[in-house]
Amino acid sequence: MSATATKETAGAVKNSAPSETINEIFHEAMRSYEQALKSGIKLQEESVNLWKDLLSKLGSPEEFQAKLKSLSADVFPNARKRMEEFIETFNTTSNQAMDLFEKTLGVYQATSVTDAQRRMQDVIESSLATLRVNVHTALNTNAKIVASWKDLVDRFGPAVK
Repeated sequence: MSATATKETAGAVKNSAPSETINEIFHEAMRSYEQALKSGIKLQEESVNLWKDLLSKLGSPEEFQAKLKSLSADVFPNARKRMEEFIETFNTTSNQAMDLFEKTLGVYQATSVTDAQRRMQDVIESSLATLRVNVHTALNTNAKIVASWKDLVDRFGPAVK
């Protein structure tokens, strides 16, 4: 292989690297969305199973009616609040992902190497900050959900026979 062919091959690798990087970032974003969607579905499945278990342990119709009144007064508003928090968190996360994707595309609009490096550093710092905030938010939301379920089970546990 000649020196010219080697330089052309090296140039082709350098030119294809940015598109591969964008492709990897895009696939990572898609995996994140897929994981968030799967987590939401799993949360719903677990909620349904917990409700099913709870309702199967309610006892007589009179007990059920009394517990249902209490549920409608306390538990349902709390459950609605948690679901609204989940939706707000999901929307915030989606917006952050789109902002990061926009910043990533902005790297290719750089007019100099220094500008590209600055933009790439901004993408990396923003990604890490977003990850930190999202993990913290997910942990807080999960803790609230577990506390709500614990309160529910403590108050409306199995009927004594």
